[in-house]
Amino acid sequence: MPQPIVHILLATYNGGRFLAEQLNSIARQSHANWTLTVSDDGSTDNTLDIVAQFAEQVGQQVTVLTGPCQGSSTRNFFHLIQHAQVKDPSDLFAFCDQDDVWFEDKLERAVAWHANNIDKPVRLYCGRTQFVNEKLKPIGLSPSIKRPPSFGNALVQNIASGNTMVMSSSVLLVLKKVAPEHSVWHDWTAYLVTTATGGQVWFDSMPNQFYRQHRDNVLGSNAGLRSLIIGYKQSIFGRYQKRLTINLNALQDILQFVDKSAVLTIDRMLAIRLGKYSIQRVVILKKSAIRRQTKFSNLSLLIAAFFGQI
Repeated sequence: MPQPIVHILLATYNGGRFLAEQLNSIARQSHANWTLTVSDDGSTDNTLDIVAQFAEQVGQQVTVLTGPCQGSSTRNFFHLIQHAQVKDPSDLFAFCDQDDVWFEDKLERAVAWHANNIDKPVRLYCGRTQFVNEKLKPIGLSPSIKRPPSFGNALVQNIASGNTMVMSSSVLLVLKKVAPEHSVWHDWTAYLVTTATGGQVWFDSMPNQFYRQHRDNVLGSNAGLRSLIIGYKQSIFGRYQKRLTINLNALQDILQFVDKSAVLTIDRMLAIRLGKYSIQRVVILKKSAIRRQTKFSNLSLLIAAFFGQI
């Protein structure tokens, strides 16, 4: 049986410092049936030269697009989504960042999971990463999950980085229906779309790549007192409210594909938002399927509901 093609969607912008290492890790993949599409967002360094040199060295198809140049990685990834073509239902699509390093079996593991779950057309593979510093020295693991992936979770929280995601063609086709301005982050929208349409999400507990942390990056997790404090501040300043509105707009874009159980959860969320009284909003939330991953983050969600900030 022929192996499916994995179409790698790489967003770049002045990534020359680390890009060659990422591209080399793609070339070393044990699953070699892939294509690469690069959307460059107006790089002024040697990014495009590195991509051109890579294209000459590999036998796989490499395509370069001119990005939207709107200063947003999410818009750049949606540019890739909109240009990606499904040539066969078995096609898979993988988001790719410009500064990571993939383990050699990353695509192989994702392809194997998809093959074992072929009965579900809407599928999303994602998982943990190995955090590393600029010199690829390990400095920790990204958080695992406490609750199974679900739409009630996806509505209020993203659980995985896009750089770990490999999705079925059915997910990509629905993502194409979402307006780019209705996405908080491209990976969150992928999680939201998959679960809203009754799809299957697998969160791999084993890392599949080095996730490079830059000097300006803030390395954190979704657990602990720090997260609780951040969540409380977000509730006060309306961060939950703004992001939820964007997610609800995305769901309006794909409403014809949303399954009945997800519609019920959406109705519960709208009832919370329309509730006049604090206790009423909290009670509706507690009776719903809307949950974040940890006790601390769920407490911040309850605080947001109490103050009418979701």
